[in-house]
Amino acid sequence: MQNKLNAMQTFIRVAEAGSFSAAARQHGMKQSAMSQQVAALEAELGVVLLHRTTRAMALTEAGQRYLSQVRQLLYAMEELEQQIRPESPSLQGKLHIQLPSGLGQHFMPHLLRFQQQHPALRLEVALDDRLADVVAEGVDVAIRLSEAPPASLAARTLTTVETVLVASADWIARHGEPRTPTDLQRYPHIRFSGLQPDAPLRLVSAEEAVSLAVESVFRSNNSHSLTAAIEAGLGIGAIQTLMGADALAAGRLVRILPDYRLPDRYLYAIFPDARFIPDKVRQLVTLFEQMLVSLSKATPPANGAGEPA
Repeated sequence: MQNKLNAMQTFIRVAEAGSFSAAARQHGMKQSAMSQQVAALEAELGVVLLHRTTRAMALTEAGQRYLSQVRQLLYAMEELEQQIRPESPSLQGKLHIQLPSGLGQHFMPHLLRFQQQHPALRLEVALDDRLADVVAEGVDVAIRLSEAPPASLAARTLTTVETVLVASADWIARHGEPRTPTDLQRYPHIRFSGLQPDAPLRLVSAEEAVSLAVESVFRSNNSHSLTAAIEAGLGIGAIQTLMGADALAAGRLVRILPDYRLPDRYLYAIFPDARFIPDKVRQLVTLFEQMLVSLSKATPPANGAGEPA
């Protein structure tokens, strides 16, 4: 049994490192020994977990399924052992988190305090607006912003996120302020590069929903870059009110067409497996929820008058 557990751990290490040689270097083991352990595990299971060539290695379909399941199994065993050890720290081990880049900057001080409170934890934080494959990349929890949760993964709704159109005060002084949605088509726009270049700008109000073709002059997959471009006066862009509260309050950004906003999206915590969510992940998500409540209280009303947009 112990040999099989070692082989399972070795398989995870190799899959996460991307190659036997990288895993051997990271964990101070002989590459040949790691290869033998994985080969023995494959022989016992009767399936090929890894495709190997002289130049590359890749998980098979069975290997991908096995990786997601066995990782959760070993996490569960590790957590059980931690709980029964009388002097074991309450939270420990690796915790791999993926956050959107903009929101991640707001979360970072809280993450640092979380690590200080639990020094036995090893945090691995990815600030990435790309939607990670949480199973293949070994992510314990990913915070994602979207209109709907992924159908194939466990998700928990954290908050509703409102997105509004803004421009810099300087840009408005030079170009004037659009008065109707149709006016937006005359001006340059700053947009997320994850959208198709010809994707329409969708807006909603209390009375209607509109869809407009607009011209993009600056595109980026990073929310900080997009905000910087808007503040630099390159054009009109969208900003999440949670993250743009300071710039709006300071007047660096001004709301455009305050009766309209982009369709609401939702912030989700995404887990690789709903059947087992480690306590360290649960506590971290609770911390995120508390922080989002604080951010919401600090966010000014969407239309500046305290009424629903």
